[in-house]
Amino acid sequence: MTSPGALDQATAVAERASVLAGAEWDAVDGPDVVAGVEAIVAARSFLDAALLRGIDRLEATDALRELGWASVKDFLTHLTGGHKGTGGGLVRAVEQLRDLPEVQAALESGRVTLPQARVIASKVHTLPRVPQFRTAVAGRMLDLVEARGHDASDLQTVFGDVVRELDPDAALVNEEKERAKAERAAHHARHLSFAEDGHGGVRVKGYGSVEDVERIKATLHPLAAPATTEPGSCGGVNRQPGQPMFDDDGVSTAAACLTPGCGHDGRDPREAGARLWDALVDACDRLAASDELPRDHGTKPRVVVLIDQESLEQQVIDAGLARNGHTPNGARFSAAAVRRMACDAEIIPTVLGAHGQVLDVGRAQRLVTTGIWTALVVRDRHCAFPGCARMPLACDAHHIRHWADGGATSLDNLVMLCRHHHVLVHQTPWAVHIDEDTGQPVWTPPPRNTRDGYSKAGITYAPARPRAA
Repeated sequence: MTSPGALDQATAVAERASVLAGAEWDAVDGPDVVAGVEAIVAARSFLDAALLRGIDRLEATDALRELGWASVKDFLTHLTGGHKGTGGGLVRAVEQLRDLPEVQAALESGRVTLPQARVIASKVHTLPRVPQFRTAVAGRMLDLVEARGHDASDLQTVFGDVVRELDPDAALVNEEKERAKAERAAHHARHLSFAEDGHGGVRVKGYGSVEDVERIKATLHPLAAPATTEPGSCGGVNRQPGQPMFDDDGVSTAAACLTPGCGHDGRDPREAGARLWDALVDACDRLAASDELPRDHGTKPRVVVLIDQESLEQQVIDAGLARNGHTPNGARFSAAAVRRMACDAEIIPTVLGAHGQVLDVGRAQRLVTTGIWTALVVRDRHCAFPGCARMPLACDAHHIRHWADGGATSLDNLVMLCRHHHVLVHQTPWAVHIDEDTGQPVWTPPPRNTRDGYSKAGITYAPARPRAA
């Protein structure tokens, strides 16, 4: 089916459904009402099957990202108007049914409804990863739907009986449980330690699960590949027989190579263990240079020196910046003045009074202060983007009106966003403002354009707030 054909059919179905919804049902006889409801339920099942196929295709394209949506699940949750997580459930159903073509076919043929198919798929995916066993359990549950008319609740109830019927000795289930138990034990025993040997070196010792190590290896092995070069590129080419000791300018024709045992043939002289070590260091350097490490509300950690005001004043005097704790005209220094005189670009003194109270922490700045960040965490609790609940550690403080455009670093101009949604807001039509009455962020999603140019721009809503603990 072509793209225009699919869209034409979907549009036609929606139009017919609209007519049906507005029909004069009060004039329909009882038997016809029964048949009509049955037909509507059957049609709904077919539409659910078509929806899953559409979602599957939607995930394979970038159409939503181009419209400003962070993910397919966010779009579906907004589109269906369901509870948070509705879109994620539909996407998960697509992924699970992809491995169960028999259940997918039953849904598309109308033999099962979407709730029944989702129960079968979700339950089967809790079983050991043995394809034949999973297929057999799914087939048996489909038989129960056709033979006994089991609904979604019935299927949840009988799932255990079906598993025991097909695996009476629990050999497959127990094998998977024992393997999972061993993996959990290995994960709980994980450790990594560094011990200096007193001779300029450090011994590294660690232990972890197979899964953990495979993830580490998947990162290190590409970085540990042998680095080959052109022969002689290290500068240590051996002098050939008959080659003069020096060139015409008196420079030696043989350069010493600092790599022991290097044959100057272009091959990587490092053995496998050395390459893995270098790969680990390289991976850490790359991570440190990225934006992935946790940061303190959007800025790299800085050194904050806690010092009482009198000591700081004395250091300023000792440095020749002032005399006797006073300005040249006799005025006594304020905490702010002393801090400004002593402040370094990376070391920021936080001046404390005699009882430890903060007297000054610097001028108004683009980066949020600790107090503002704390208030932001109390208000937003997590990433404030609709449907996202990433914790504050993974979030930044986003200026609603950009700092470069004159926006203030204040609570009413800030919203907490995880790195993914922070980037998204800067690159897409999503908009947010703080409601003057509630003090909560309110979001405006991108326009939803359809074939006839209809747009739902202007719809606003605030993300659901979790209950206070």
